[in-house]
Amino acid sequence: MDSIRRAAFYTPKGGIGKTTSTGHIGAAASLEHDLDVLLIDLAGTQNDLATQFGVDLPRDDEGRFDPDAPISAIFGENWEFIRSNIDNIVDRMVFETGEGPDLIPADPGLGGADNNLANVPREDRYGKLESFITSEIAPRYDLVLLDLPGKDDNITINGLFAAENVIAPLRPGEFERNQLENLQSELAEIRDDAEHDADPQLRLVFATMIDQTTNLSKTFTDDLEEEYPEIAGPAVADTANIGSGQSDGRTLFAFEGDELYNTGKRARDSYRQLTIDLLERLEER
Repeated sequence: MDSIRRAAFYTPKGGIGKTTSTGHIGAAASLEHDLDVLLIDLAGTQNDLATQFGVDLPRDDEGRFDPDAPISAIFGENWEFIRSNIDNIVDRMVFETGEGPDLIPADPGLGGADNNLANVPREDRYGKLESFITSEIAPRYDLVLLDLPGKDDNITINGLFAAENVIAPLRPGEFERNQLENLQSELAEIRDDAEHDADPQLRLVFATMIDQTTNLSKTFTDDLEEEYPEIAGPAVADTANIGSGQSDGRTLFAFEGDELYNTGKRARDSYRQLTIDLLERLEER
């Protein structure tokens, strides 16, 4: 591994604040820690990370994202040819968010890329994203954050191999607790795979969408801190500011102080501390 810091946001379930957390921690790392940050959206074709920042993506006549250089290309058999024959290929993938981090959006080809990877020999299947980050991203950025799909597929495993540092946001609930145990087992299987030299570890886990007035939220947060004392981070409050910010195309870090509710301020403070926790743990590696 090179000196670039890497982490992947992953829980095998959607709707738990994974993309929101990727955007906010990426913004905090850039704005408050002066890091050159790249966000890579591999979570699907809805481009939720681009929406989070209000990034205006090129569209075809049917309104679908029509990239000049799609991230899905790196998983294909023609990537080396594309890389060698198209000038500034990475520059053409990247969009500015306006809040510090740069973004490579998800594209419609990711579904097909996942299917095609199933036909690639296992020894070559899971290192494609790691190779791309090492050769193309590491010379340009200090930190890369991956927003992975909420399912165990070939793109996800590429992300876990490439990042090795895993961040798991969780909504309060028994199902989510079980999913965290499943994630730990999944990472252990990857580490035990004799065909690959990968060491993915859970580095940060925290509760999202917390309503402090409910016993469920308090119990869930307390249990996380008790069961994972070395990697549990501060819980993120449920706040209407996050939804309104996404509608406006901005994170909580782009709000003026008087625009935020108390819950919004608490959520922003949590993301600040989560960013500090993450950077410290990446520095220790």
